Amino acid sequence: MVDFKKRLNKGAIEKKIDPIEIYGTVDRKSVTGPLRHAQKAILESWYQTYKDKKDLVVKLHTGEGKTLIGLLILQSRLNSNNGPCLYVCPNKYLVQQVCEEAEKFGISYCIMEDGREIPNEFLSGEKILITHAHKLFNGMSVFGLGNNYTKVGTVILDDSHACIDVIKNAFSITLNKTKNQPLYNSLVSLFEEDLRDQGEGSFIDIQTGNYETLMAVPYWSWFDKKTEVLKLLAANIADNQVKYAWPLLKDSIENYGCYITSSKVEISPYNPNVKMFATFANAEHRILMSATTQDDSFFIKGLDFDIDAVKNPLKNDQQKWSGEKMIILPSLIHDECDRDLIVTNFAKMKNQKFGIVALVPSTKKADHYRNLGATIADSDNIFAQIDKLKKGNFGNVLVINNRYDGIDLPDESCRVLIIDSMPYFDGLSDRYEERCRPHSEVINKKIAQKIEQGIGRGVRGEKDYCVLLIIGSDIVKFIRSISTNKYFSAQTRKQIEIGLSIAEMAKEDLQDNHEPIKTVISLIKQSLGRDDGWKEYYVSEMNNVTIPPESSTIYEKLLAERNIEQMYLLGEYNKACDAMQKFIDELCDGPLEKGWYMQQLARYLYRIRKDQSNVIQKAAFKINTQLLKPREGVEYTKVSYINENRMNRIRSYLCKFKDYKELQLSVNATLDNLSFGMESDKFEEALKEIGEMLGFISQRPDKEIRKGPDNLWCGVNEQYFMFECKNEVDESRAEISKYEAGQMNSHCAWFEEEYGKDARVNRFLIIPTKDLSYYANFTHDVRIIRKGKLRDLKGNIKNFIKDLSPFALADISDETLQRLITLHKLDVSHIQSAYAEQYYHKTK
Repeated sequence: MVDFKKRLNKGAIEKKIDPIEIYGTVDRKSVTGPLRHAQKAILESWYQTYKDKKDLVVKLHTGEGKTLIGLLILQSRLNSNNGPCLYVCPNKYLVQQVCEEAEKFGISYCIMEDGREIPNEFLSGEKILITHAHKLFNGMSVFGLGNNYTKVGTVILDDSHACIDVIKNAFSITLNKTKNQPLYNSLVSLFEEDLRDQGEGSFIDIQTGNYETLMAVPYWSWFDKKTEVLKLLAANIADNQVKYAWPLLKDSIENYGCYITSSKVEISPYNPNVKMFATFANAEHRILMSATTQDDSFFIKGLDFDIDAVKNPLKNDQQKWSGEKMIILPSLIHDECDRDLIVTNFAKMKNQKFGIVALVPSTKKADHYRNLGATIADSDNIFAQIDKLKKGNFGNVLVINNRYDGIDLPDESCRVLIIDSMPYFDGLSDRYEERCRPHSEVINKKIAQKIEQGIGRGVRGEKDYCVLLIIGSDIVKFIRSISTNKYFSAQTRKQIEIGLSIAEMAKEDLQDNHEPIKTVISLIKQSLGRDDGWKEYYVSEMNNVTIPPESSTIYEKLLAERNIEQMYLLGEYNKACDAMQKFIDELCDGPLEKGWYMQQLARYLYRIRKDQSNVIQKAAFKINTQLLKPREGVEYTKVSYINENRMNRIRSYLCKFKDYKELQLSVNATLDNLSFGMESDKFEEALKEIGEMLGFISQRPDKEIRKGPDNLWCGVNEQYFMFECKNEVDESRAEISKYEAGQMNSHCAWFEEEYGKDARVNRFLIIPTKDLSYYANFTHDVRIIRKGKLRDLKGNIKNFIKDLSPFALADISDETLQRLITLHKLDVSHIQSAYAEQYYHKTK
């Protein structure tokens, strides 16, 4: 064998460590070209300025070649003898893609085969190990936990935001009732009395299994019964739902919360201790890959990342945007183009030229498409379905349920992307947090991030293009409202702004005899037909993107939260309590936020001063009744109508909105939530909102004090309307059960106890059937509101709002309001009689 090294007059070839030089030496395939300008700029900056930093965030536009950048950085580390080097993808599917990229560019790599062995080529620093987050972040990780871990020089997390969810899930137990009913039943039984104290009606909902009612186990009950919980879990260690999280939670169960529905129990940490995954936490260099449209503030708490690294990422400032997105908001073009019309028209389409994909937040919405002939992707076939699109096998619309990241749909695989309704938090702890602090900056940023992840699925390169149909009044309201669209990136805000302009232009061009849906389709054809005017307009507008200076305190808030929780985890309870009180005093905005953090303070105090903990919990509940009800000290405040004109209250409600369009969007979103099948909490909150809009004083006693009916309105002359909501029951239900009648009777008795037998009250049960079981009885006069009557009420409210459009909201006279209220059957007498019917008592 010829020794070519001797001809070089040296014993070894010097390895290049500059990643740009490395690219020039690798045996890449002929289809590859030189590095792009953006890639060179990032790699040059890394090598000259950032390469010695422990923590680094690399922000890149989609399609700028982040995979190659990451691989070249890791190869540079290996060539500098600073291995081992680890490239972590969010899922198995993307591992395959990264491996294909490595082969194409001649980068040596290894993978973990089906076995659990870590490759020696990785440990010896010869090759980059490409794996996925679930391999690294789980309680039985082959990389080890705590002090017993595999040391690495550099680790890259690709699509890092998705990895935050993987880490939280690794620490959590999600116990599906169908997979282990005995353990589910044992846990529910253990906390039965505690949950009944929180709300007997909600607990009965969970028992009957008809609803997705969510209840949180009080932290004091969880702490007091932690030993019993551990025994139950330990006895089920063979269950995969328990096994993989057990090593992470068995010695810190008191730092977990527990959330229960009729179908599952979730046990999840208040703050995942990322340091347990020491391969990542103790790496000499940690690099997070992030899209330019993503908010990286969550890295601070979710990945225990350095705040300066998050605030000062490595990015290419020469390019402010990438790819072409035509955002169309059909409902803003014409009221007829609502969600139902768009789904009905598009779900049944068959197309052979390109892919049409819909992202939906729930199974119920996915079923709407399924019934019209669309293909539904589930967890078992999602990547196979995406592969079909990428290979040009088009046809049915592909519907993806509650998955907004980790999916690439470039070029013809997706030319039309439907973003249907607001994203849904799948985790129970996230749903609980959203319920307790729905308008917080943290929640709004998480929602905006999910929406942006969805929007980015169909444009995967600088020259890629896609039409995005945004449907559902809730998501349209979120992206349009000035109070929430500020949470999007500058690039996405500009694209939304273009979308709003398109809607106005299309509305102006809409002809009286033209079907509005044809205008929507015409816009789609302009994008897909590569209309020169559209392309020039888009580029011209996007070139005006400006990135404003960061003014939010979210970074400091998340850092403070992380530090406080870590004090608590280390047993510094007094110090954690003092720090949380300071956080509440200085950094909390609004009563809901303040209440949320007061509950965290009360949880801390329970370890050291139980009496003071209850005082703080009582104060928290007083300002935010979605929180845990304290063990004692809650009193009901009766609702009454004192010296106030109903028209004034309606006008005050209308004046909350800056203009008619914002009012219409808000009311449409509320009415959408007032639908059978909607999550009960959203339905009941919508009914409360409708009461306020119609000028009543509106309450949710069951939510506010855990007693009484779901909703209570007080109207003119002390006239009351009491509602019990069973909107989540099966719409094919044959009858009203004995249990449901009993619950209604109990709430009628509560009302009499609070308001007296002489109070004038109309009692309504909202449920799909008017047939009362033979075995059931009502103790009072109860009327039934079924789907048709509820639809009538919603339609009349919509028409009432529509008729307000010619007026300045603040200046509408009492006479005009009264006339419109009467015209649309929203006066007291019609609400008493027009939307309900008598029940039918079944005989044997």
